[in-house]
Amino acid sequence: MRLLLLALAAPLILAACDVASSTSTSTDTQDAAGGYTLEVRAVEGVQTFIVTAPDGRQTASTVAEGMSSLLDADQIQRLGVAEPLSPEPHPEVFAMRLPGVNISVSADEDNPNGDAATVHINAGGRTVHVDAEDGGPGENDDRANVLITGANESDARDFINDAEDISAEVKQQMLTAVGL
Repeated sequence: MRLLLLALAAPLILAACDVASSTSTSTDTQDAAGGYTLEVRAVEGVQTFIVTAPDGRQTASTVAEGMSSLLDADQIQRLGVAEPLSPEPHPEVFAMRLPGVNISVSADEDNPNGDAATVHINAGGRTVHVDAEDGGPGENDDRANVLITGANESDARDFINDAEDISAEVKQQMLTAVGL
């Protein structure tokens, strides 16, 4: 449940960002205007952090059972694109569309035992896509994919440095790999 709450809190991070004027109404997470792409994938107790620089350089690390490790280029490539957690899209339960801001929340309200939601936010040239699912008691069966696009250098640096379970050595290797 903690993972689900953290994943759903990601939009609040975006809200704290400096929101510039934007007229985009797209919910496509690939439509962001440049910048860094920051991604977290959490599946069965393993977290994967991926950072892609505007010039295409990538770095990634995994954290499992308190140990972090840097992924090499082949391992990053094998990760591929994050797949949706739910086979069927959930119905939209909340939407707010204003000039420069587009927020959409989808969830299965008909399933009282299901704790799954998808959140899309597009604001100020940045997008956040959160797809989270609480698997039940404990955290090892929770799953989440968080994708942030359009982040600046400071955001990317903070993303790496604020990842609690990544060792200082791996953080430094990640920063160096993307020129931060």
